[in-house]
Amino acid sequence: MIDFGAASGDLGRTTGAVYSAGTTHGPSGSLGDNRRPTAEAMQIVQRTAEKVADRPVALAEAFYRHLFALAPGVRSMFPEDMTAQNERLCRALLDGIRALVEPERYAGQMERALHRLGAHHADRLGVRPEHYPYVGHALVRAVGDISDDWSSSTSSAWIWVYDWMAAHMLSAAGRPGHLRS
Repeated sequence: MIDFGAASGDLGRTTGAVYSAGTTHGPSGSLGDNRRPTAEAMQIVQRTAEKVADRPVALAEAFYRHLFALAPGVRSMFPEDMTAQNERLCRALLDGIRALVEPERYAGQMERALHRLGAHHADRLGVRPEHYPYVGHALVRAVGDISDDWSSSTSSAWIWVYDWMAAHMLSAAGRPGHLRS
């Protein structure tokens, strides 16, 4: 498991994160600690995202190929024609990155959107907390597949971004009245 500390260059301690453990434990180990990635991590993710943004179809196809290989049981949750789903995935991912690159401008709005998205996924699509680690692994593998700039630091930064997004989605799932938020 990986922790992304607040100090620059602190990308190696252990934590209970959504990506690796399927829970909403944050870097401090406390439930619900959804710390935003540091500026250093976001620079890494932004640099990689700019390179993969030109290839959204390749990213989406690689993501779903990995997801369905890791968790074949989730394939039935998706339509046969994945065209619209591929577009939604890329838009959500790039919106999340933009929110973290300019957090003072976008992060609060993105966190609320992630809460709604998590509630929708849980209530209407049957997504369960145990699905989230598979999604994280598939995302990191897909970005690594199509990026020409991949390292352990890049992987760690992407994991942190995914953990942040997934923790907000999971925090709304199962809460009474969460669709109205």
